[in-house]
Amino acid sequence: FSIHSMYSGLKPMQGAINSPSQSRTSKVAHCVLGTLGVAGVMFLGALGLAQSPSSQVSTLWAPPAQAVRGVVVPGAVPTVGMPKREHVAMKAQKDGALGRRQTIWGSVSGATVAALGFGSQAQAASRGFTIPGWHSQPVVIPNGIRNSRVTQALDGFDFPPEWPFLPEDFVRLDETDDTNFYAAPRFVQHIDDGAIGAIRTFYQAVFDQAPQGQYSVLDICSSWISHYPANLNAERVAITGMNDAELQANKQATDYALKDLNKDPSLPYDDNSFDFVTNVVSVDYLVRPREIISDVHRVMKPGGMAIFSFSNRCFFTKAVNVWVANMNDGPGHCQIVATYFKFSPEGGWRDISCVDISANPGWTDPMWVVTAV
Repeated sequence: FSIHSMYSGLKPMQGAINSPSQSRTSKVAHCVLGTLGVAGVMFLGALGLAQSPSSQVSTLWAPPAQAVRGVVVPGAVPTVGMPKREHVAMKAQKDGALGRRQTIWGSVSGATVAALGFGSQAQAASRGFTIPGWHSQPVVIPNGIRNSRVTQALDGFDFPPEWPFLPEDFVRLDETDDTNFYAAPRFVQHIDDGAIGAIRTFYQAVFDQAPQGQYSVLDICSSWISHYPANLNAERVAITGMNDAELQANKQATDYALKDLNKDPSLPYDDNSFDFVTNVVSVDYLVRPREIISDVHRVMKPGGMAIFSFSNRCFFTKAVNVWVANMNDGPGHCQIVATYFKFSPEGGWRDISCVDISANPGWTDPMWVVTAV
């Protein structure tokens, strides 16, 4: 089930693709594996040609678009990766958190770029898109792609008359305690440099609307990095997350709180506390999004802006069913998140927008943003 699939007739797709971060050894292995096939994957996997779990970019899993052929070897635990435009070679990967091996392979054609929500390979990105910003004042997002299907996802979109999601939409493959899953710190980037730069550019544009040195920001589901601009000039930067060591390492935070929002969706802050509430590549893990986003609305100052950004990367076993039905359906995911805001609380948000800010569609991790004021 996905909003986009329900309205456009798209069907969920299955498969797997690799992480964009590869060691020199694994890149060589990829070329060999492209020739050897499945047997080669399993053989090199057995030899241990896997990336270290402490690599700079985390290893994650994502189903590919229709142009991709892929499968996860039985018994493997999918963890997320971004397809490159021309090919995704095979990979033997060890998941450091769960200690199991996974094998991923596939190939991507130019059609994948369209599936990611951008359009055709030949289509150039038209940058610069205006959305309602802080206090609903228009703000130009300089890296917003006007001609992206993601940016256009809410054009003519009819929100359902009532909350459309069922309990099973928020079931996950791994229903064990999230506290255990996030117990070990991961000082890694969960998106690549292109995606990080894209969301920083977005933040710069909207943060500049608020009085400098006086506004407050809350980053939920945070970590050791909040992806804010280096010249952030906020009075307060509060963060919540699941790992104490990661939160302590966040140099931009003024205060932090350990919080498992899937257990308790209430935020430990007073009403009307923040000008901005942000969430980066974590909305796919929320099993109680309606309650959490309703509480985001509670702690938001009047006219404040919620900014939820996401990619096609995730810890697959911890992401909810409605999200992983098609990891590359950017427009559909925007419609899902927009629908969360529409009903959380109902009538609480007046301006809901989405925009594609991907740095280089088809080459870097996609970056898609849904905002609400």
